[in-house]
Amino acid sequence: MVKDDANFIEALALVDKKEMECVNKQIFPLYEGYIHNYLQLFVNIEDETIYDDVGLSPYAPDEEGLYRKFNPIRENIYFCLFPDTIIELQQDVGC
Repeated sequence: MVKDDANFIEALALVDKKEMECVNKQIFPLYEGYIHNYLQLFVNIEDETIYDDVGLSPYAPDEEGLYRKFNPIRENIYFCLFPDTIIELQQDVGC
């Protein structure tokens, strides 16, 4: 769970922190120093952008409880996420 005023970078960093804490239950293996964390796979920190080949679905529930409230994090990676946001990320591997 992230804090109420968290942005995409903070949320992804929390996933990375949890991943490192659970070495025997890692979601993906870290390969010989090439892959260090999720942040590296999805975000170009220098340019402050999400990579173009990343599929992104960042929605929060609207007033009716339906996940239709869009978080514009591709335009601003520091956008404060709406409460109860679910972010689905898909790395395109060129298939």
